[in-house]
Amino acid sequence: MNPTIDIIIPTVERPDFIGPLVRSLEKLLMAGDRVYVVWQGKHKPAFEENGSVRFIHCALPNLPKARNRGIAEGSNDIVLFLDDDVEVLNAEFLEAHRNAYSNANIGAVAGFVDDPLFVKGSASCSTFDETTGEIKQNFSLSQAQDTISMMGANMSMRRKAIEGISGFDERFKGNALWEEIDCAFRLRAAGWTIRYCPEAKVRHVRENSGGCRRAGPIIYTYHQFANTAYFAARHAPRVHYRSWMRFWKYRLEFISRRRLLWLRQIVRAHVLNPVTV
Repeated sequence: MNPTIDIIIPTVERPDFIGPLVRSLEKLLMAGDRVYVVWQGKHKPAFEENGSVRFIHCALPNLPKARNRGIAEGSNDIVLFLDDDVEVLNAEFLEAHRNAYSNANIGAVAGFVDDPLFVKGSASCSTFDETTGEIKQNFSLSQAQDTISMMGANMSMRRKAIEGISGFDERFKGNALWEEIDCAFRLRAAGWTIRYCPEAKVRHVRENSGGCRRAGPIIYTYHQFANTAYFAARHAPRVHYRSWMRFWKYRLEFISRRRLLWLRQIVRAHVLNPVTV
């Protein structure tokens, strides 16, 4: 018997994105599948509920909390998470996720993501350096394989696996960077295998407005620092504390300097040299 799927789509301040995504998914649903749109903030998505699509509201945006609300509302065997700014690329998308659970040891599936930020050239879709905490991901490979992490834009889990680790950690705030990697590490620690499935394809549009980037670059950078520190506190091996701190100190300093230079350019262009009509 094929497992049924709960599709959970957290969204915040992108009311026009949900309609096209949900309509594309409705064509692929089998009997018993459900879509849960967890909208956060003030603007409800421009789409109406129906028998297979339900809306859940969270007033205060928090991505891990929105994922957990979706898990709690559903009851199907598989829980599939999608970002609100993705496009489903193939008609076999849901069946690919469904079929990937033929092995009882598989607790989660990382789907294919066409994403412009992936570094090409690696034969592995996810590598992790435990001496520094650096992780490199490329979920656009053509070869199925076991993996150590997954990407929130397109990932699924057995319900009993994600409920067995008490869901996502809601202490990841703001942009919630590292929350799905933290989840993957805890699933693997609980004995589950994560499988990369290249047949379940989406394109990540990376919309600039709304979503985790809605608060602007300064707040985004703050949460990047805070979430990285929290992830390190949870997962850095004691023997590598110093090398983790050294690596992320330099990485985050570089990121913050780059953003500061960008802000200075904006101020110079719009404040010091305003456009006159």
